[in-house]
Amino acid sequence: MSSPLWARGFWIDFLQGRAESNLLSRDPERSLKWLAYAQILDDQNARTRILLARAYRKSHDMEQAYAALKNYYELAGSTDEFQQEQWLLKAQIGDNSDLQRHLSEMLIEPAGSIQDICETYVNSCILNYQFNDALQILDLWEADFPDDPLPNFMRGRMYEHKLAWQEAIDEYQTTLKKDPGYAPAAYSLGRIQLTLKKTEQALAFYRRAIDSTENQAPAKVGVARCLRLLNRNEEAKQLLREVLALSNEQLQAEYQAMGDHKFEALTAAHLAMGNLELADKNYAAALKWLEPAAETNPMDLGIKNSLALVYSRLGRKTEAKALSHEIKETNDALAEIQQLLDQVQLKPNDAELRFQIGRMYLKYVSVEQGIVWLNSVFLYQPDHAGAHRELARYYEDNLSRGESFQRLAKLHRKQADALQATPKPAPSSAGNRDD
Repeated sequence: MSSPLWARGFWIDFLQGRAESNLLSRDPERSLKWLAYAQILDDQNARTRILLARAYRKSHDMEQAYAALKNYYELAGSTDEFQQEQWLLKAQIGDNSDLQRHLSEMLIEPAGSIQDICETYVNSCILNYQFNDALQILDLWEADFPDDPLPNFMRGRMYEHKLAWQEAIDEYQTTLKKDPGYAPAAYSLGRIQLTLKKTEQALAFYRRAIDSTENQAPAKVGVARCLRLLNRNEEAKQLLREVLALSNEQLQAEYQAMGDHKFEALTAAHLAMGNLELADKNYAAALKWLEPAAETNPMDLGIKNSLALVYSRLGRKTEAKALSHEIKETNDALAEIQQLLDQVQLKPNDAELRFQIGRMYLKYVSVEQGIVWLNSVFLYQPDHAGAHRELARYYEDNLSRGESFQRLAKLHRKQADALQATPKPAPSSAGNRDD
């Protein structure tokens, strides 16, 4: 081997090693920077491609992750690494059927990090409300890696999702004992304390999060919300101006780094600024912040509540009345969803419960969560006509969003039509009804 080729191979190995190290330390953005250098040296390196797929998945860029994995397959074929990454990628967006089926063998012979496998599986279980499965893996994970703060943080997220506030607080506090600089735990504690109307405590945790991370925007919005409640509105507005100066891409990355949702990133600062103007009785100014936020995230109940109040204060009674009707309908739906969630904890395999939850999420709360719930129906009843119809309608209404939407629209419409044309035997239990 010639010296230049040897040197190039050495540097590619070095760059890939640094990228893997950053993935292990849960810093996919830095990993992607190392891999970009590796690509410059060799754009057709299969190892770089599989690491790219992993890094993009960890940074929640599913489109790029799929592209990198496809490129890896073209270079290396269907290797064990390809199969495992494909299962993890599906689980990342809520379909953990393959990952569940192969989890034991993956944990015995992992092609990558065991902690990454556990994290992806638990996240997918939380999305699918499979809390018992998630808890089992979290216990095993914590036993094997007792110093890792992430199992406690994820357990805290699960408890918070179930509105078990004290259990969530305990887990987040344990996270901070293991790693005092773990910003997502401090941020989550701030969110819970604010929910519990403990403003001073929330403010302290949000500021701790700011001091512990470069991804400061979410906690700054949290601080601004606290400051408004403490009648320190000008300080709050200054913080929000700093956040609003960031690009949407940067905001989404920072919110996801804190374990929050990307939709929150696009509207949280606007809602907070609108509420500040509302508190100062600057109703026209509040409207300029709240109406774009409502357009970006039309299902957000907090935005709707504030906007209805502004319409009322401005004398726009028709709009206020219409929005108030939407708010009541959404609150009624949320109450029903909570009852269904309580039931699905007792009967996690009930396809009909999952269908009802998915349909209501899709209409009232979150399109993404609705799709996850509807897809989870097929884990327990692949021929559920109602779930196929709901998904077909959704994808047909969004055909302009690309080839994947067009493909899924055809797939679910074909399944729905075939099931409708096939006579079915009478259901044996209420849990297996169609609609």
